[in-house]
Amino acid sequence: MLKRWLDIRLRYRRLFIIIGMTAMLLTISTVGFVYIEDISPFNAFWMTIVSIMTIGYGDIYPTTQEGRWFALLLIPMGVGIITYALGVGFSFLIENQLSKKVWNRRMQQEISKLNGHIIVCGFGRVAQQVYRQLKEEERDVPVLYICDDEDALLAVVEQGTLRLIGDPTDKEMLVKARVDKARALIAALPNDADNVFITLTAKSLNEEIEIAARAEREDSEEVLKRAGASRVINPTVIGGRELAMSVIKPKGTDYINDLIRSEKKELMVEEVILEADSPLVGKTVEEVNIRKTFGITLVAIMRKGKLISNPDFQEVFRNDDTLIAIGDPKGVEKLRKELGVEVDQ
Repeated sequence: MLKRWLDIRLRYRRLFIIIGMTAMLLTISTVGFVYIEDISPFNAFWMTIVSIMTIGYGDIYPTTQEGRWFALLLIPMGVGIITYALGVGFSFLIENQLSKKVWNRRMQQEISKLNGHIIVCGFGRVAQQVYRQLKEEERDVPVLYICDDEDALLAVVEQGTLRLIGDPTDKEMLVKARVDKARALIAALPNDADNVFITLTAKSLNEEIEIAARAEREDSEEVLKRAGASRVINPTVIGGRELAMSVIKPKGTDYINDLIRSEKKELMVEEVILEADSPLVGKTVEEVNIRKTFGITLVAIMRKGKLISNPDFQEVFRNDDTLIAIGDPKGVEKLRKELGVEVDQ
C-alpha cells in the first residue's frame, strides 16, 4: 500500500504542486484583501478570483491605494499560475495517454510470449484473495488476470500486473491469454454456469491444463469435474467447515491456517516432484531421512493420483512421486539444490 501511494505521488507530483500553489495564493490573497480593504471574507475571495482570472472588476474592486498595489502583485502571479496549470494539465493528459498506450503495447508483447503461466478468470472477492495468495507465494510463474472491470482490478493489483480486459467467458479472450500454453487456470467467477463454460473452453484448447474452479452450489461441483476441472472449491462449504472446526479443534485449525496463510513463512507446505534422475528414486524413506538431512517433515506422497499419508520408513521413492512436506523455506531449497529435484511451481 505504501509503495502504491508513493508511485501515485511521483506520478501526480506536478498536479499536487499546482493545487498547493493555487490554494496558498487564494488563501493569502483573500486574507490580504480582508485586512487591506476591510471587506468580508466572501467579498475578498470574490475580488481574488476576479483579479486572478483578469475578467474585469464589477461592483467590488480595490478602493485603497494599498489594495490596488496588492492587486497589481496578485494579477501577474495568478496569470502565471493559471498558465503553468494549463501547461501541466495538457502535458499530463498527453503523457498519460502515451504512457498508457506504451504500457498496453508492452503488456501485449509480454502476453504473446507467455508459456507455462497461470490464468485467473474474474476478479471478485474470491479472485482478489487468489491474487494476494499468489503474490505472497512469490513464485516465478507469471500470472495473467482476465476481467471486465479494469478499475476494480487496478484498485487492488500492482500497476505491472498482466491483464486482459474483457469477458472471461469469451473464447477469444482465452485464446489471447494463450490458454493453449498455460499450465493452470483458475475459474473464479461467482456464476457456476460461467465457470463450467470457461472450464469446457479451456479444456478444448488445452487438454493438459490444470483447472481449479469455484462452485457456489454443491450440485455444481460434479458438473465442473465432468467439464474438466481438476479441483473444485466451494467457498461456502469450506468456510462453514472451517468455522465449525475453529471451535471444535481451534489449535489445530489455527496451525493449519498459519501454514497456508502466514505471511512470515516460517513454515510452509511444499510439493516436490521427483524426476527420473533424482538421487531419491529407488531409496526408502528411512535411507533418505529427510527430516534429519534437510530439516523438513515428509507428511505424504502423491503417487499416480493416490495419496500415501505418513509414509512408512520402508516406502520406496519412485519416479514422478510428488512429495508433500512441511518445513522452513531454507530446508525446501536445500532439498531442491542438493538432491536435484524440481519444486512444483
